[in-house]
Amino acid sequence: MTAAGLSALWSHWRRNPLQLFTLVAGLALATALWSGVQAINSEARASYDAAAETLGEGRFDHLLPRVGETVAQSRYIDLRLAGWQVSPVLEGRVFLPEGSVRILGLDPLTTPSGLSPVMLDGGGGLVEFVTEGLLFANAETAVRLDGQLEIGVRVDPSVAPGVAVTDIGTAQRLLQQPERVSRMIVAQTQPLGVPDLDGIAPDLIRRPAQEVSDVSRLTDSFHLNLTAFGFLSFAVGIFIVHGAIGLAFEQRRGMVRTLRAVGMPLRHLVGLMVAELLVLASIAGTLGVVLGYLIAAFLLPDVAATLRGLYGADVAGSIQLRPIWWASGYAIAVIGTAIAAAGALWQIARMPLLSSARPRAWVMASGRGAWRLGALSALLLLGAVGFGCFGGGLVAGFALLACLLTGAALALPLILRAALSLAEGRARSVMWQWFWADTRQQLPSLSLALMALLLAIAANIGVSTMVSSFRLTFIGFLDQRLAPELFVSVDTPAEAARLEVFLQSRAREVLPVNSVETRIAGLPTDLFGARVGPTYRENWQFLARDGDVWSAVERGQALIINEQLARRAGLWVGDRVAVGPEDVLPIAGIVADYGNPIGQAVVAEALFAQLFPEEKPTRFGLRSD
Repeated sequence: MTAAGLSALWSHWRRNPLQLFTLVAGLALATALWSGVQAINSEARASYDAAAETLGEGRFDHLLPRVGETVAQSRYIDLRLAGWQVSPVLEGRVFLPEGSVRILGLDPLTTPSGLSPVMLDGGGGLVEFVTEGLLFANAETAVRLDGQLEIGVRVDPSVAPGVAVTDIGTAQRLLQQPERVSRMIVAQTQPLGVPDLDGIAPDLIRRPAQEVSDVSRLTDSFHLNLTAFGFLSFAVGIFIVHGAIGLAFEQRRGMVRTLRAVGMPLRHLVGLMVAELLVLASIAGTLGVVLGYLIAAFLLPDVAATLRGLYGADVAGSIQLRPIWWASGYAIAVIGTAIAAAGALWQIARMPLLSSARPRAWVMASGRGAWRLGALSALLLLGAVGFGCFGGGLVAGFALLACLLTGAALALPLILRAALSLAEGRARSVMWQWFWADTRQQLPSLSLALMALLLAIAANIGVSTMVSSFRLTFIGFLDQRLAPELFVSVDTPAEAARLEVFLQSRAREVLPVNSVETRIAGLPTDLFGARVGPTYRENWQFLARDGDVWSAVERGQALIINEQLARRAGLWVGDRVAVGPEDVLPIAGIVADYGNPIGQAVVAEALFAQLFPEEKPTRFGLRSD
């Protein structure tokens, strides 16, 4: 009986190969788009994790310069002599014909266990690492470095993409930073009685592990949008699959009636249909995962270039087969098939033996199904209201949109049924009554297409509006922050002083770019000293402000902070914060700061010079005619 049932079911696909192709192709494409997006996201996150693991970010505290990007190596020696268990790090970039590579210099004798690519037992290339300047990099980066630096390169897959790890002495030579370090890694266990950091190294600031800047936080929005668009593509594919399965079940009504009439149990028949769909889902899922791999391999270099350009994140340019995304591809193929076929299987399981031969019975069953979908729609719309009132963040925003769109689509058949019934009841002639009744008869077969059309139109309008709004907002932000027509940098403060004198009579406005890393309201913050002038007054827009912001800042009586610092510290306009030991200023304005993971604050140039007299600007923005 099982063989006869499977043969009867398969005969439908033999007679309708185009329908079979539509079903498999729709499911395969939906799975391909989803698994391709997941492959890109998982590869990017693996790169972020490898980059964080390289310096132990999230596990170890770090000592960073208060001013500038490096400190003297003697400061590290002072800390070690005082008993501090720290390890020096120097990082910078070398520029090669095929792009830049981040050089990371470590001291393998003091680096915490697990961070250095070499071992202290003499294995793992320790001698070559220290004496010969051996570089450790992954395969992709090693190819870019081959023959470029006259230093041996050893492939180590654990090193983050775009990074080469070497001994700190070699790094100082490559980066032309003799006797300098960028930061120090603080061991988790310190001896008792070590002196305070401020007494030994007042020019350093200790940043706890949980506060180390993590690029994955910065790119969360990017990857969440990729996931959302992948899911939207999957949903469109599932509509195609649902239509193909619905048509197949509609055309099989006579077969179902015959099989049940000759004695095949309903449960057995439904089981055979489920097995048939699982086989098709497995085939389509395999095709989808393979296509997803090809899509991800084709797109990943461009995505990596985008992430590097927007966020400075190094992402591998090649795809690795990771279980998390190909398993999710198979799972989503099976789940999508189950969702697409659930309604048709439920109708077959609930209808009497001979009802399936009458079209009106399918319409009545669809009507009952529409009411159930209406109840589900009401729950989803209530969920959208709940997310809107009580949710927060990107995930809650996407959940709100998903509930709203899905709820509206599921409510559409019930709304159309009510509208057609109302029109039929108001019809005065027999012809119009027939027209509205026949239209209502067609509703079960048309409702899916109409729901897909509703989602397509809503998504098109929403995405177009979102992209346009983001473009206009971001262009405004760039016009505000990059108002100078030219940016110039020099190497030393002495050169900067001569350059500024030279430019005073040649540029309409000279704007020094001067900043230090400090703490405001207990949070790590970049503090900038601004030379207030027409550029700032005419270009900067505020989310919130109090009176003439720039005049107050110019007098040294107020400061400006970005939205990130305001939200995290619970600050707003009018609140007072300390920018120095004896300087407490009110917040006069709050600005948007897109793409920045940490806080920023702006004070007047004169006040900045009083707070940090040793910090001199070496970069300038120039306004010209």
